[in-house]
Amino acid sequence: MKVFIENIKNIQPSQLYISKTKLSQVEEYLDSIDIANMDPLPIKRIGKYTFFTDGHTRAFALMKRGIEEIKVHWDEDELDWLQYLICIDWCNKEGIKNITDLKSRVVDDEDYKKLWDARCDIMQERTLNDLDYYLDIRTVSKDNEKCNICELILKALPNWFGLEESIKEYINGVKDSTFFSVYVGEIPVGFMSIKEHNEFTSEIYVTGILEEFHRRGIGKRLIKAIEDMLIKENKIFLTVKTLSGSHPDEGYRRTREFYRSVGFYPLEEFSELWGEESPCLLMVKKL
Repeated sequence: MKVFIENIKNIQPSQLYISKTKLSQVEEYLDSIDIANMDPLPIKRIGKYTFFTDGHTRAFALMKRGIEEIKVHWDEDELDWLQYLICIDWCNKEGIKNITDLKSRVVDDEDYKKLWDARCDIMQERTLNDLDYYLDIRTVSKDNEKCNICELILKALPNWFGLEESIKEYINGVKDSTFFSVYVGEIPVGFMSIKEHNEFTSEIYVTGILEEFHRRGIGKRLIKAIEDMLIKENKIFLTVKTLSGSHPDEGYRRTREFYRSVGFYPLEEFSELWGEESPCLLMVKKL
């Protein structure tokens, strides 16, 4: 576990309230220890958000004492990050950007259970049984929004998009594409950019979904939205280029599995299109 120092105001809360009783207990605990030796607080970065995954009450108590530089570590536990992002969206909408914004939200136990615990219980059940309640797929028409979302997502996926020059090319290239983005609340978590080749065929130009949300059905939802649009336009084929199976990359093996799962078939391999070290596989789906 790598421990480092971060300014407390640079870390967003992922909850809306602080329990007055728990705060009192934490303050009593802090009085009894050397704060310099306190365990680091866990944080996580998803997209552009760096947030607490636990330890809100400890962070709040430290803030009350005027402590701004705190010890933290990256949370590597396998948690439901979609649920956390829902909480981040709630915080954004209620103006909770850092721990100081919780000053007016210290409540007694009964209110904490009603205002926070009960809300989270409902959310957790919905994410298990009705994920679409929290996901919204939209077409994006403004070029700056397309570019910003593309940059945000691709830079968060170094195992798939590790070349800065390629990322810049994609950011510029999405401007003249049909662009679908999937949101948790108002937070983009993935996108697909579509380019038209002719009256019969369109291509997935570039796509990305934040890794924390892979295998949640988000890609399939994007494909479905795009297919519905293309079928209305009387398109017959949808194609995509991806890294060939002759390359051992594990991430792209999963990418090819995804495309096969939604009806794409390998059509042709091009060994020199992207260079010999990155063999390209053309895949196609009949709509």
